[in-house]
Amino acid sequence: MEVASENRTVNQVEEKIILALLYYDIFNYPLKAEEVFRFLGTDHIDLADIKRELKGLKRKKLIFQFGDFFSVQNSEVNAVRRSRGNDFAARSLPLARRKANLISKFPFVRAVMASGSLAKGYMDQNSDLDFFIITEPGRLWIARTLLVMYKRLFLFNSHKHFCVNYFIDSNHLEIEEKNLFTATELATIIPLYGREFYYDLQKANSWISTLFPNYSSLPADNVALSKGGFIQRISEGLLNLLAPARLENFFMKLTLRRWNRVYRKKYADADFQVAFKSKEYASKNHPNHYQRKVEDLYLQKVSAFHVKIESTWDV
Repeated sequence: MEVASENRTVNQVEEKIILALLYYDIFNYPLKAEEVFRFLGTDHIDLADIKRELKGLKRKKLIFQFGDFFSVQNSEVNAVRRSRGNDFAARSLPLARRKANLISKFPFVRAVMASGSLAKGYMDQNSDLDFFIITEPGRLWIARTLLVMYKRLFLFNSHKHFCVNYFIDSNHLEIEEKNLFTATELATIIPLYGREFYYDLQKANSWISTLFPNYSSLPADNVALSKGGFIQRISEGLLNLLAPARLENFFMKLTLRRWNRVYRKKYADADFQVAFKSKEYASKNHPNHYQRKVEDLYLQKVSAFHVKIESTWDV
């Protein structure tokens, strides 16, 4: 494989490094060498090798370095932006922990994790706090409805610090959409409550290692176990007396009916099924279908970089 203008070869590891950098370039987010290693699409290589390959790519002027950060863009602006976003995220994490503690007290909630921007280590004034929630089996839609009602009644439907847009139950931890986007989300998710379910989630989605062979789950020893307090147990007991199976079915159909009314015409059927996943054991509400946008942008970036390098990209 050769760089057309300068007749230089690009090896397989260098190609995988570029692909990792291109994915995060969607967010104008340069990576450290350790992060490139963690999200590299090949194994049988250590961090020292990655640093050596990064230097080689720099010499070929295919990537650029600004301090500890590497990027396909020759712009220091993104490195400065990332540093500021990292600081903001670090300051936002205590608030996320407090919100997770509140969410954990709702009936049938078994685990709370941070996803989205915060999980990637970047936040700014426009970022939401996104939460990934695991519930008791057969009670997902009750838990979800109570949390949404709380947000609408007490937070005036603000998503800023209380974006609860992805739910699964503890019997269905394996995510069905197995792709680069989902693998990245699962690999970066931050456990905030219910550490045993975080470990179970990672185990159930061991397929991540096929895309990120060097990936390992985050340490969670300091994350609280899912115990449930007195009020939670009492509220669950009362709700279990109210024909919970019927409530589940009613809340799921009510929510799906609203999503169909508001969003169905904006999406092809396949896209709607992904962006507004509504099953007995899973609920996802992504009105902007962020996954499709990221996937499309990634393919565009790979194609654009292909113009520079005569290579068969393994996306």
